Amino acid sequence: MLHIEIQTTPTKEKQGSMRTSLFHPPRHVDIKIRPAIQKNNLRAEEVWTYLVARKYENDHQALVSKLCGTNEELPEHSTIWLESYLFPTRTRNEEQNCWKIRSDMAIGHLELALDRDHQIQSNGKWICIAESKWFADIHDNSKYPEINQLSQIIDHALLLHDKNAHFPEKVYVTLITPNYFKEKLGKNSDRKYWEKFNEYKFEPEKLEKDLRLCPLPFLMHNVETLISRIKALSLCWVTFEELLELPNLVEDNIPGKHRVTKQSWKHIFSEMGADNLYNELS
Repeated sequence: MLHIEIQTTPTKEKQGSMRTSLFHPPRHVDIKIRPAIQKNNLRAEEVWTYLVARKYENDHQALVSKLCGTNEELPEHSTIWLESYLFPTRTRNEEQNCWKIRSDMAIGHLELALDRDHQIQSNGKWICIAESKWFADIHDNSKYPEINQLSQIIDHALLLHDKNAHFPEKVYVTLITPNYFKEKLGKNSDRKYWEKFNEYKFEPEKLEKDLRLCPLPFLMHNVETLISRIKALSLCWVTFEELLELPNLVEDNIPGKHRVTKQSWKHIFSEMGADNLYNELS
């Protein structure tokens, strides 16, 4: 049975008898999570990601091991960050118009940036920025369609720095998807992120080429600094099946494209031993 603990504002102090371990924007549960569960929308990527965070909110080390493929020492006040914007890499107006990026999930040496709503910056040795995809693919930038979402996330992750402009030594960028898309298990399982992930992981020169595409002026660095940071990057890919310890969540569906193998959120929560959480959210 999952033990559930939730807070929405990270702090270095203790609140009551519990240390905070999970951060998300105000009303995230009321706006994004609870309605999708009540409508039994099994395609809701935010719910799958939220369920991962709740499963590991009391065992960050296990989450890090799966997201990063290795063990990293946790910061003293470790927090799982959901739906948090990454500190900007370009000047404010340009960043706001077409370049800002929100992390679906993040963990590591991170903290809220001062005077910026729900933006996070690094504050230590390593960070992990995760991008969740359920049925959706990565999208192209609205202003620069030659730039894809994954390279834009990597751009921000590599330049995430602390308040003294120091970079973390290690940067993990992790895809979270159903196994159906990672292993290409069906005729409708092709995704652009599969192609780009493998290019960037095994042909870093292609990542460098894509990172040079953005013409926007940098906030405080330059393109050569960005390219030099590639050596700190580790690209990882973990499945929702591995994280939630549930088998075969997506399969081919004929007629049609693909489908979730489970019938309801209630069934999913029950398989995880999280019936109390389902009752709380539904």
